[in-house]
Amino acid sequence: MKKKKIILIGPVPPPSGGISIHIKRLSILLEKDFDFDFIDEANPAKKEYFNVRSLNIFRYLKKVLGSDVLYIHSGHHVLRMFHVLMGKLFFRKIILTMHAYPFNKGKLAKFIEEVVYGWSNKIILVNANLFNKIKLPRQKCVVQNAFLPPVMETEPEMPAMVDQWIQKAHAGGKLIMCANAWQLEIFNDEDLYGLDICIEAIDILKKKGHTVAFIFNVASTDKLKDLYLKYQATIKELGLEDDFLLINERLSFVKLIEKTDIVLRPTNTDGDALTVREALFLGKPAVASDVVERPEGTILFKTRDVADMVKQLEILVTNISSVSDELKGRSENYRELYKKLIESVL
Repeated sequence: MKKKKIILIGPVPPPSGGISIHIKRLSILLEKDFDFDFIDEANPAKKEYFNVRSLNIFRYLKKVLGSDVLYIHSGHHVLRMFHVLMGKLFFRKIILTMHAYPFNKGKLAKFIEEVVYGWSNKIILVNANLFNKIKLPRQKCVVQNAFLPPVMETEPEMPAMVDQWIQKAHAGGKLIMCANAWQLEIFNDEDLYGLDICIEAIDILKKKGHTVAFIFNVASTDKLKDLYLKYQATIKELGLEDDFLLINERLSFVKLIEKTDIVLRPTNTDGDALTVREALFLGKPAVASDVVERPEGTILFKTRDVADMVKQLEILVTNISSVSDELKGRSENYRELYKKLIESVL
């Protein structure tokens, strides 16, 4: 029997971010059940995938017409609506995953988006907050976090420079923290991913005598490159070159989690962060802002509150050996779950 053709639409790695990692893992998880193709939205474009940035409408339509299901993961509201509209226009089944949604939209814009999104056959919302705040047909909605277990054997090894830095830090007895960003963003006039407060927190912890280090990876510097360079200069000015590694690498963040000790998610807005769930899955302490509901086991600090962030980190670094790994290797059958979600619209 011929497998159904599923078009996964959204950013395809590299670079790696929460949504692109979800897309990659989903295609691997269900590769025996469905025939997957991709419409990539990431920058830069990659030769192996059709990218919407090419503006080749004929190739786009050919992919849509050759599919059974459009499985949309777009992070941009205009592209999200466009894909739903195309699916509706050409009578394709549509699954829409809402990974995040800004709630400061005007009433008219929000109304239009809710109407268009409601045309989907199935809508996956990654947390209950989205379910409660977006008016969508309830019978079509499923609340399901976006976490999928990492396929470690398919993950690339760490860049040699990063691996050597980690080994040197561990040899010096340092506990290594890590965090990441798809790209630098400003939201509500603040650093969305909290890189600034990570630098400040490490500076405070070092001055208090804690033996710690930090790796922060920004997957793409195509946006706000000046801000990235400013943070590099700040690290140097504070004398943290040996303790804070700010990099722009196309690396596997889950591999970085595996090699470090503590994972941070200091964002000032969020959906359902894969970073936090990956950390807990691998038995690593996860410290995150309280901007949204976090998975059980996450250590929370007040959003954008450096003092509270440092307080929680101090408690953790002095008691890290007692952190439980009971969430590691959770047994949920993700393959069966997503297979049924797709089959429900066919």
